[in-house]
Order: sequence, then C-alpha cells, then structure tokens
Amino acid sequence: MKLNKKKGIILASSVILLILIGVFFVIYETGPYDKNNGQDIVVDIPMGSTISNIADILKENNLIKNKFIFEINFKLRNNYSNLKSGKYLLNQSLSNSDIINKLASGEMYQDGIKITIPEGSTSNEIIALLVKNELGKKEDFEKLVSNPSEFYSDFEFLDQKDIKSLEGFLYPSTYYFKEDESEKEILSHMIEVFNSKYSETLRKKQKEEKKSLYDVIKLASIVEKEAVLDEDRPIIANVFYNRIDIGMPLQSDATIQYIFKERKKSITYDDLKIKSPYNSYINKGLPPTPIANPGIKSIEA
Repeated sequence: MKLNKKKGIILASSVILLILIGVFFVIYETGPYDKNNGQDIVVDIPMGSTISNIADILKENNLIKNKFIFEINFKLRNNYSNLKSGKYLLNQSLSNSDIINKLASGEMYQDGIKITIPEGSTSNEIIALLVKNELGKKEDFEKLVSNPSEFYSDFEFLDQKDIKSLEGFLYPSTYYFKEDESEKEILSHMIEVFNSKYSETLRKKQKEEKKSLYDVIKLASIVEKEAVLDEDRPIIANVFYNRIDIGMPLQSDATIQYIFKERKKSITYDDLKIKSPYNSYINKGLPPTPIANPGIKSIEA
C-alpha cells in the first residue's frame, strides 16, 4: 500500500512538473523575441493574408519565436475579424499579445498621402478627391466603381446579382495611400475597412431582420444624407421602414439630390417630377443603389 501511494505521489508530481514546464514554455514562446531591442521594424501585411501568412511574415522579421503558438494565440483571442492590412511599426520587445493588439487595432504606420473621406461622400466625390491628389485616373476609378466583379476574389459579399456599383461600400475614413498604389488597390483598402466595420453582430442582425446587405446599405446611405445628429439616425431609419411597410414612397430629398452631378441648394417642386429611379417621390421602395457611402452610425441605425 505504501509502495502504491509512493508511486501515486511520484506520478502526480511528474504530471504537475510537466504541466508547469509546458506553461513556462508557452509563456516564454509568447514573450518578446528580444525585450531589450526596441528598434522599430516596418512590417507590411498584404490584403487577404491568413493567420499563417502573418505568422510567416513576423517570423521572418524575428518578431515572434514560435509560429505555431502565435497562430493558436491569435485564434484564441478572436481578433482575426478585426485585422486590417497595411504597414505596422513593430519591434522585438513586443510580446505576441502586444503584436496581436496592434494588428487588430489598425494602428498602421502612416507614410503615404493622407486622404480624409467625409461620411456621406458619393463615389464621384471620392474619385474627384483621389484624382485631385494625383492618386489615379478618373476614368479608371469610374470603371472599377461600376464593376464590383473586379473585387469578388477579395470580397465575396459583393458577389450578389443586385450589387451593380461600389457606391455604399467605400468606407468614409482617413487613409494614407502610397503614390504608386493602383486605383484598384486604393478602392480595395476602402472596401476592406467597410468589411471590418460591418461586424458579425450587424450581419447577424441583418439576417434576423430578413434584409439583404444591399438594402441595409441603401437605407443607411439615405439616413446618412438626411440626419444631422447621431440620435436622429434610428428615428429617421424607422420612419423610412414604416413607409416601406405600408407601401408609401420614401419621399426623401436626398435621393433627388443624387440625380444631379452637383448638389443643389434646395429641391424644387419641378425636381419632384423628374423621371428617375432615384426619385423617391414617384417610386416606392429603395433606390437601385446607395446614394452615398455611409458611416457606421447610419449603418447601425
């Protein structure tokens, strides 16, 4: 009996020792590559990178010790959906957790041409801003905006037969673009930010409400152009949904404005008679496309 008890104690002690060794190993492997080296390294995370791709890049730059453990850590932290491609300023004194937080927060290294796109900008206004800053050709941007299929490989959510334009998916934010980036790369950055902002919670809510993504963005774009204060957005959205439910035209001046190349100071009575699918006074339901690129507050509303 004493012998069996002794064996049990030895076995239990061995198991505990192995667990402790494993814990210390993981702690060491997820720690800084070199805690005394704070020299910054610019790391470029390409669009569409997988966790494995990211781990490879970090390992090649001597920023992590163990690629496998980093991937597990990344998955456990559930930050992958928030990841944004781009350049990041990292160093060897950062732990795995520090690096993951930086990649998920979008704290990118900014070394390009700064472009700020206001909420509610139309695709034409965005193109004009990009061309003004010599970031591409107007005709090339216009061709891409009207051909969402060019982006299907990177953004599957655009692959819907009713989505005929990128209007609504060029997320309004501040960007830093390199001078040699192509028109497609520039637009892809904006779509990628939209994709990260349109969270799993919003996607789930959309499905529960039995609405299509495109319909949500169409109405969000109208709310964006109609609202002044954030607290007004849900109220405005509710008014429009009620009008749709009872078969009443939306009667939004914002959709009329979209008909014109340049925004008018005010809509006239004659404007309300214009024959256009964007005239929400004579057509019921939502317009054929979004009328602007909405911010997250309008999308949530």
